[in-house]
Amino acid sequence: MRPSDIRYLSFGLGIGALIASLFFIGFLFVPQPTAPSGSLIAGIKSTLIPATALPTGTNTASPTATEAGTSAPTFTSTPTALPTSTPLPSATATLSTAQVMIGTGEIVPAGPLTLEQQIKLYEASLFFIAPTYEQSKQMSVLINHVRFSDPSNTCGPLAIAILQKAGILSESTLEAHDFFLINPDLGKDQITIKTAFPKELYTNTRYKVKINQFDWRANPLLPGDFVYIYSGTEGNFEHMLVVNRVDSQGRVYSVTNYNTEQGFIIDEVMLYDPSDPTLGMFAQWTAKPRAKLGSTGFAGFEVWRLIQ
Repeated sequence: MRPSDIRYLSFGLGIGALIASLFFIGFLFVPQPTAPSGSLIAGIKSTLIPATALPTGTNTASPTATEAGTSAPTFTSTPTALPTSTPLPSATATLSTAQVMIGTGEIVPAGPLTLEQQIKLYEASLFFIAPTYEQSKQMSVLINHVRFSDPSNTCGPLAIAILQKAGILSESTLEAHDFFLINPDLGKDQITIKTAFPKELYTNTRYKVKINQFDWRANPLLPGDFVYIYSGTEGNFEHMLVVNRVDSQGRVYSVTNYNTEQGFIIDEVMLYDPSDPTLGMFAQWTAKPRAKLGSTGFAGFEVWRLIQ
């Protein structure tokens, strides 16, 4: 190696050593990272997780024993309002058909019967309604206890059966069938009638005026009245019925048997309207155009009424 090469090599080594020394000295004096302070951590938390986003609970816990160096955590309960109880609806009494009709004026208390008796009478009469011929035939058998009973001649037993079911007449003193085709003008039938309606308890009044000419305003029929209708020479049948109700207009009703184009049925009918003599079954039974379905009442009628 030449002397000049040795000189250049020495010079390079010196330069390298100088650079290495400077690098080592710089490393020693670079500041080391330090842990962030509490305020800095709090600031970071508040920046990343807003306080409003933190969930809240009904129970809050105190710091654990490890965090505070104290005893186990305790819990503070936050009271929660209980729902108020809703009162149960009170029971509402169900009105009977008769009670509803009293409220609407379709039944008006009248005559010697108490209101309770009038309600029982009306409800008892509904039991016997049979709006077709076949049904009325079955009802006639039930009333008369006779196998071949027919609804065309069951008027008397039907009226008595209604009064007995209502508790107005006793079932122990007579049977409904005892009034089958009776005639008040016959001595033997008078005994049957007096047994059912003794003079100590009932009035007995006969009116010899046609039912289509009678003044019903002056002498109205009343609930519980047992009525016998005389046909007269112009009529072709005699009839018996019981009045089951009177309405606020003075109109009178009965559940009875009567003839229709489809045969005899048992149903409730209006007997008369005191404000219009052309309305009601009494008007139909005395009308000539309807004579083929039956006519009666030309010789008046008779009434048995409970004494007040």
